[in-house]
Parts: sequence; C-alpha cells; structure tokens
Amino acid sequence: MGYTENCCQLCAVSINVARMRTKNEPPSEGWGYSGGAYYSGDSELSQCTVFPEQSGCEHVKDGDELWSPWEHFPGRHCTFTGGYNGWKIGADEMKVSVMGFSNGMNLPRYIVRKPPNAKPEKDDEDYERVSDFFVSSQTTNPPDDFEPGELAYVRYGVHTFEPVNYERTAGVVFQGGEWWGIPAHDACWKIFERISKMRTGEVDLEGFVALWAREACGECGFQNLKQEQVIWKCRQQWWAHEPGTEYLAANPHDIPGLILALQQIPHDQHLPECVFPLWAIDERLPSADTFSVLPTELKDMVLSHLSSKDIGNLRLASRTFRQLPNRLFFRLVQDELPWFWEIDELRAACAEYCERLYNMQNPLLSQLLSVHAVRERKLLERDMNWLEVYKKLCLLKKAMLGVRNRARIWTVVEEVVARIARLREKGWSQVEPTNEERESGLVNNGPYCPRCNPEQIEGRRS
Repeated sequence: MGYTENCCQLCAVSINVARMRTKNEPPSEGWGYSGGAYYSGDSELSQCTVFPEQSGCEHVKDGDELWSPWEHFPGRHCTFTGGYNGWKIGADEMKVSVMGFSNGMNLPRYIVRKPPNAKPEKDDEDYERVSDFFVSSQTTNPPDDFEPGELAYVRYGVHTFEPVNYERTAGVVFQGGEWWGIPAHDACWKIFERISKMRTGEVDLEGFVALWAREACGECGFQNLKQEQVIWKCRQQWWAHEPGTEYLAANPHDIPGLILALQQIPHDQHLPECVFPLWAIDERLPSADTFSVLPTELKDMVLSHLSSKDIGNLRLASRTFRQLPNRLFFRLVQDELPWFWEIDELRAACAEYCERLYNMQNPLLSQLLSVHAVRERKLLERDMNWLEVYKKLCLLKKAMLGVRNRARIWTVVEEVVARIARLREKGWSQVEPTNEERESGLVNNGPYCPRCNPEQIEGRRS
C-alpha cells in the first residue's frame, strides 16, 4: 500500500508538515518527514533548482562523500513543494515551545480508547475522568506512515497504536480500541476544548468519538465539513507544500507577535464615549430621519442586534448613527471575532507598555511616575479604543498567518461542536454505532464524502 498521509481530524491538514530552513538558519529550524531534512519529491529536478538565478535556491551537498545527502535551501521564489519555504513562514510560527514542549502543527496528539479496567491518572482532564477515552501526550517527532511517532510520555500504558482518520473496515477499530488513535494537532485540540466550553460548558470527548464513528471523512475530517478547497490540492500521498498555503501550517493557538501587533494601536487616556472624531460627523439631521427622535437607549438597543455589515448600511441610511459608541466595537470583537480570546492579555500588555515607556524615558523619575502608571493602567482597561482593535484584527486576519489559520479552524471546529451537540440531543446507546444504525444508513464513515470525492469534484468541473 505504501506511505499514506494522516491528517488532523479537525483542521484536515497533514500531521506531518515540513519546513525548509534558509541557508542562514540552524539545522533545528528545518525539518522534513520523520525529522531531519528529508523532503518528499526530488528537489534536484524542481524548477527552482534548475533556474536558481530566478528562484534564489541552492542545492547543497551535506558532506564530501558520494553518499552524502543533499539539502535544498529555498530562495524567496522557491517552487519546491517538499516543505514550506523558510522565507515565507518562520519556524516559531509553525511550532511554538511552551513549558519545554513544542505544540506546533507537525506534532500530533491522539484520542485513544482506555485499556480495560484502567485507573484514573493524575494528569487527567475532567472530561477524561468520565470517558472511556483519553488524549495522548504529544509526540516528540513527526509520525511516519502507520506509526504514531514517539510519545513525550505514555498515558494509561498505551504506547503504540495506529493513527486512523476513518474506519477502514466497519466495526474493526472498536474491537481492539487501544490499538487505534484519532490524530489531532495539539493547537487544534486546544481550540476544540475552548469552543466546547464556550458553547456547551464542557468538553464532550465521548461525543467527539461518537461523531467520528458516524461521520468521519478521511479528507475533510468529518462528512461534508466545509474545509478550504486548497487543502484537497495539498492532500496528496505526501502533503504538497504549495506556495501560498503557508498559513495552513501556522500555529493557530499560540501566535507569535499577535499581542505586540495590537499594542501598536494608539491609546488615548481621554478617549470619549464615541469613537469617531466630531469633525467627521455632520450633525445636521434631515427632517425625514425617523431615527433622530429615538433616545440613546433605544438606539443602543437597535445597534446591539446588528452585525457590522448591517451597522454600516444603517449609518448610510441615517445620520443619527454616524457616531457610534466605543463599547459597540467591544461587542463586535466578541461576536464577530470570537477567535480572539486574548482581551485580558492585551489590556495587561498595553498597561505594561505604558509603564515601561515612562521608565525608559526618564529612569530617574520612575518612582515618581509609578503612581501615574497605575492610574494609566486603569484608564487603559476602561478606555481602550475597540474600534481600532476591531480594525486591526480584521487586517491581521488577512496578513498574519497564525491569525488567518485560527479564524479558519475556529469556524470548522464550531461546526464540529454543534454536530456533537445535535448528536447528543438525538441520543445514542453507545459510542460505537449499532447494527441498526449501520443498516439504516445513518453511518457515513469513509475515505471520502460528497464534498471531497474526486469523482464528484471532476463531475462538477465538467
């Protein structure tokens, strides 16, 4: 059968993405399949190697021996798809080290069935204690073929199993449950935990496996899940690291530089209640403007039920709404950009920035200004310009790889959590589908679904 690529069950991206380091980076900044600098495909025959004067790539032999391996150092215009170009995505964007562990997009975790008569472990999450399944530790090296990769530490005595994205033979995986595992990026699983707690108040691990057993798709993660179509172009026997798709491999949970980028937003300690400057507002209201007679409280109630697009249209229709309250954009950040959860962290960082700035400008007055810095911190917490935060986040959603990937994955995972909730409402007698469910066609677990089936895609194109 040969090598087969497994993907994250949530985001549908390979659990074995590679990165080609630039020539000036240390070897640790580049990795391929199963570690090292082994990339899929032949970089020597790639167009960027044949035309180095255009691509800036270098194909260098690592040693003087005949059998010494070659390493491909990408240029800014590299077209080789064996790994992501180090010029276009940083190593810290793909894998972020937290408490000594790398939690990036090339080291997965697995949802595995507990062995019979398993006893609780000290590091169990609350949702694991009430489940017949557990989440393994993260691997310390990329997986290889049917091997899950070496685990950072063993949980429940299970150290080896087969990664599976779908049930290859009906009922087989539940007959020897401890020998299979559902792969998920550590970052994606953390987002799943966060959304589950937001929407349902708990992480439903049993529900996740039950949904997988009934709706798993080898390409999309779950049947007809609206993944971005470019993923199917990358999903080959090996992951094709197509130029322009670097964001798919960016860590969506821990995003380097996100808070720093938002700290650049100007802050005014005397920020008014409304966010637009008065000179930009024409206070002359036409007599036909029916909204002009409404009190502020009712206008705020109207705004509280509208999206940003509807608010924009309303401002065009009525001059009464040309000026908008600052708190409205705080609500829009929460409602339309729910994937930005670092609000408290941003507030604290902005306050710390002001305090450091005072100390840097005049260290001799640091003690005198400390009182003012405390007052400034309170003002920032209360008067942050949420319009600027909203605009900046919308910009970063397009410009910052990790933010773009987080927004993408957030939408997908929200749908997964909603499906689990609907499945719970219907009820099921056991996690494993019953024979009645299989015979009645309620189980659609396989390598493809109607959305990603190659034959149907070609049919739609023709």
